[in-house]
Amino acid sequence: MSERLESRADLPDPALDYALAVLEGRVVAGPHVIAACERFMRDLLDAEEKGWFYDREAALDPMLFFAEELTVRVGDEDVPFLLMDFQAFIVGNIFGWRWRDTGHRRFRAAYVECGKGSGKSPLAGGIGLYMGLEDGEKDPEIYAAGSKKEQAKILFNDAVAMLQASPGLKKRALVMGGNEPRKIKFGQGGVFEPVASDKKKSGPRVHCGLVDELHEHQDRYTIDMLQDGFKGRNQPLLFVITNSGFDRTSICWEWHEFAIKVAHGEAEDDTLFSMVFSLHPEDDPLEDESCWPKTNPGIGRTITEAYLRKQVADARVLPGRESVVRRLNFCEWTDAENPWITRQVWATAERDLGHYEKGKLILPGFEGARCTVALDLSFAFDLTAMALDFPEADRHLLAIEYFTPRETAKEREKRDSVPYMKWIKEGYIHGVPAKTVRMEFIAQRLLEILQLYDVEWVTYDRYAHKELAERMQELGVTAPWVEHPQGFRRGGSLEVNGVPILDNEGKKVDNPLWMPQSVNQFEEALIESRIEVQRSPVSRWQVSSVVIREDPAGTGNRIFDKRKSTGRIDGIVAGAMAIGGALAPKPDNMPLESFLRNPVIAR
Repeated sequence: MSERLESRADLPDPALDYALAVLEGRVVAGPHVIAACERFMRDLLDAEEKGWFYDREAALDPMLFFAEELTVRVGDEDVPFLLMDFQAFIVGNIFGWRWRDTGHRRFRAAYVECGKGSGKSPLAGGIGLYMGLEDGEKDPEIYAAGSKKEQAKILFNDAVAMLQASPGLKKRALVMGGNEPRKIKFGQGGVFEPVASDKKKSGPRVHCGLVDELHEHQDRYTIDMLQDGFKGRNQPLLFVITNSGFDRTSICWEWHEFAIKVAHGEAEDDTLFSMVFSLHPEDDPLEDESCWPKTNPGIGRTITEAYLRKQVADARVLPGRESVVRRLNFCEWTDAENPWITRQVWATAERDLGHYEKGKLILPGFEGARCTVALDLSFAFDLTAMALDFPEADRHLLAIEYFTPRETAKEREKRDSVPYMKWIKEGYIHGVPAKTVRMEFIAQRLLEILQLYDVEWVTYDRYAHKELAERMQELGVTAPWVEHPQGFRRGGSLEVNGVPILDNEGKKVDNPLWMPQSVNQFEEALIESRIEVQRSPVSRWQVSSVVIREDPAGTGNRIFDKRKSTGRIDGIVAGAMAIGGALAPKPDNMPLESFLRNPVIAR
């Protein structure tokens, strides 16, 4: 341990102080940061059993290194690099936790996802310098890795600037490359240099790998190359920093998801430290500034409120900016650079058409009104959505109900990062009293809908429909079922409750329901303010997750892409199906007209 810690026994532990401040609500934090702090406290309690210990002096030493040896540029001057509380928590965790049997560091990897401008790159550069100069490693190899060389050099240049501004440190290392620094040398064999994923490098003996902006990396080459280089090192570190991304098939999304699970205790990896800054699902940073510190922990130091206000103002008036601002400044995985529709457009359409009671929509004054119902049936453990569209001339009144298994809702909250139990308690979701969404529960609710309103069609996708129709038959009830495929294909001939509809010449009528058309109709109604949507935090969460997929055949047709969407979108899919059903042309020759006017009585 360095001389910096002599006579410093009275120093507080910033990592512990930060964890307590977050858990006591003195620091505004998002769900995954709270989970990281809870993990820290659990690890203190479980240390003996787990075979590790928290070395307070080992945690403090790099913090003092930053403060006493490094400077950062603030405005026009260099000031001591005093770690912010969240940075101290990161550093304290990485360097403080040790294995009891070897004394080596416990964490071999750290993943930090944070808002733009939070000081991630200077922090990483400082960690690289500390591990090159102070870690006691023979010939340490430190690499700053980016998707491109230019990206890698951002972090590397931060380290160079801090080194050259420190009289003590610049005597211990040599910066090579003159005005275009390309390498830092430590002693005889130590090195700190930038590398890029598009320039293959083989054979490194990595002591510290610093990966910048993982969301921009096209593949896992850099991560694998650095970790493969750990061989022969006793306590290497892979330090990954990034903004949020938009590609759920990327290496960054893989790390993002796993890091969250580790923090919440849903996955076990005692060698990974994670710190994922995020909003709570009900937060809207474009409307409420109080949530900004959750993803911008450096606010007031590395980033100003005025800067964020400018970003928000741009996002409100420039549709193309909203997804970028939400992703880079507020850590929302949009899963596409341009998601389907802005949250502001949706919020403008929200109304209180009625209210929710235990998941049911109570719509006073709507009794007997003409409507189209749409069902998006889920996997047994997820959400099912039922949308009701009440057309009025060229306008639409849209209301959506949701169903989810109550008994598994709590465990799924962490997976989906939404408060299912709170929404069930507040009445926004039907909490089905089981471990799965039982079809008889949905059938019973659909029966009530058929009795309350003048239902023209109940549109459905083929998935799981047969079981629901069987449950309806057991209740002695039939319904005007019309298939509405969710893919790019058309639906063949039109059948209502299995009965083909014929035209005046006795030929089968084509099914007019087609998802690309329904998506377009839904989108146009929203943009043109011809739709009013029942206010619901569930729907607002889901609309922000929607991603559009274009037909790979090049037709220009578009559908909602469940596979790539960042969250559940069942309600939005059902909403499109309901509006498509309401606007679909009804055949002139409709032999089941009397059935459609009174569908509840089984025939």
